[in-house]
Amino acid sequence: MDLKNAVAISYAQENPKYIEKVMGFVDLLRRKYGYNAVMDQMLKQEQTAIDFNEMMSKLIADSEKVIVVLSHTYKKKADAFESGVGKEYRIILDQIDKKSKKYIFITFESLKEVNIDDIKPSGIGNREILDFSEGAEQWDNLLSKLSDIPIYQFSEVAKEKKQPRQKILRYQRSKSKKEIFRSVQILLAENEQIFKQYGPLSLNARNNPLSHSVDMWKKKKIDTIIPNNKKIVDLFEKNISIFSIEEMRIYTKFKIHAEAFEACQMGLLDAKAAPTFPQEFELMINSEE
Repeated sequence: MDLKNAVAISYAQENPKYIEKVMGFVDLLRRKYGYNAVMDQMLKQEQTAIDFNEMMSKLIADSEKVIVVLSHTYKKKADAFESGVGKEYRIILDQIDKKSKKYIFITFESLKEVNIDDIKPSGIGNREILDFSEGAEQWDNLLSKLSDIPIYQFSEVAKEKKQPRQKILRYQRSKSKKEIFRSVQILLAENEQIFKQYGPLSLNARNNPLSHSVDMWKKKKIDTIIPNNKKIVDLFEKNISIFSIEEMRIYTKFKIHAEAFEACQMGLLDAKAAPTFPQEFELMINSEE
């Protein structure tokens, strides 16, 4: 028998039906998957005057891969070091820590139904056991272990480690109502000047409707007035606790106006439906002077 690159099969003989199941598993490994799986029944057919237990023990010791078929009987004989299973298990215990990839544990019992400690001999720890019960065959996992080729191909580690974006934390004191109103006055003053210079009621727009004032007005609404309105909303939202209910009522009117103004520029709202700038908001921010 050719034992080159043999995959030794260690198991416990329980009954004829179980032995045939192991034989079928070995035959499938050889016939379909191309592995030179070897078990004692094969040796017995080709040799008659040898110690089969001794030969299997040598095969297990020398093979690059060994599949151990766990069962209740295997555990019992292995733990007690009985018969051929006991001899083979001594070799497994002696090598398993040094050759962790050599030994592969499987079972024909359903791991969903059996208590794993009832089939696992002491000494193998928490090593993976492949479930080869009906409907749960794990051939890809077994072939991966036999060939030492991983199933999942992970990417190489990038040469450069990405660093997180850092945030600088600075203490910010709460602004006073007077400071907030002063900031709002400045922003509104800029909006007002843009409206007077380029808006539809500006002198240039009325005298020369075809001038470039229209284009400038559109541009200024997008890059100056809308951002200024957002800054005003942000100032109020961040300091909301310092305002009275009445002040919040007036501010909310401005917020609605600012959102509608932006919606008009985006084509989401008809200009006629947008609320105009609330004059009481301007009165309020000038009241602290």
